[in-house]
Amino acid sequence: MNTENLRVFINLAETLNYSKTAAQIYISQPAVSQNIAKMERELGFQLFTRTRRSVNLTKSGSNFYQGIKPMLNSYYKTVQESQRLSNGNDVDFTLGYSGTPYEVKMVPKIVRAFKRQHSKFNIYLANFDHYDLKTQLQSGECDVILTMPDIIAGISNVKYIDLYEGSYQVHFFKNSGYKPKLDKLDLTDLKNYRLIMSDSRWCPPSQDDLQKSIQKANKVLNLAFANNISVANTMTHANLGVGIWADFVTDPEDHELINVDLKYAIHPHYGIAKLNNNNITPASIFCKWIRNEFINLQLYDS
Repeated sequence: MNTENLRVFINLAETLNYSKTAAQIYISQPAVSQNIAKMERELGFQLFTRTRRSVNLTKSGSNFYQGIKPMLNSYYKTVQESQRLSNGNDVDFTLGYSGTPYEVKMVPKIVRAFKRQHSKFNIYLANFDHYDLKTQLQSGECDVILTMPDIIAGISNVKYIDLYEGSYQVHFFKNSGYKPKLDKLDLTDLKNYRLIMSDSRWCPPSQDDLQKSIQKANKVLNLAFANNISVANTMTHANLGVGIWADFVTDPEDHELINVDLKYAIHPHYGIAKLNNNNITPASIFCKWIRNEFINLQLYDS
């Protein structure tokens, strides 16, 4: 089995159409069938079920596709990067992020600081929500993503590197009339405010757990929901309610918010993730750099 066999398989897994795959790869339809039959003999299991009207992946075929596509993408990317290095050319690198207010402010600073030491890197940025970021990392479209550990939990081929342990905070617009009397607020103190919560279909699992704990601690709450952190941040600045999110989500240069720590046993973490391999790649170089420089460069102002 070689990379050409895998390329044919991946294309067919995505088109589910032998004639389309043949046309896209510029081989005959019988050659596609022979390629798949050869792979199935070598693997010892069926990749596709085929009728006159449809082609579908088997469960084993689907599992094989999910695992092999990022590996093949990584292979091609590594070959290209190695060729560029051999020729003294620049190396491409893609950093994925979800676009929190912190990241919007700090990612450009991170990139500039990294480029000062690694001028050969062509850096690209990709912005997706938390869950799309995982897919982009697994497929090899992103080399590294900024994330939280609970978002990528359970993914076997991904390595997480922790950069910061934070705390959950309550965020008030400074002209809302709120004058903090305490350094920290209890969950039960939140019943006095209109709370802006994140939609559970979007927010990280740890954030969702916190919101459920707040609702459990208070029988009656005045709630509003935002479908992403940008909307929640905008609503808070518009004085439409009180925001609740981790301290590393807030723009460190935002002086329009009053941020008060929340008494909550679980501390959120922030870091980076890459595909788990031992090769020296642009991803591993960036991860080593940011792990060493994150605090020294004061990329997060506590």
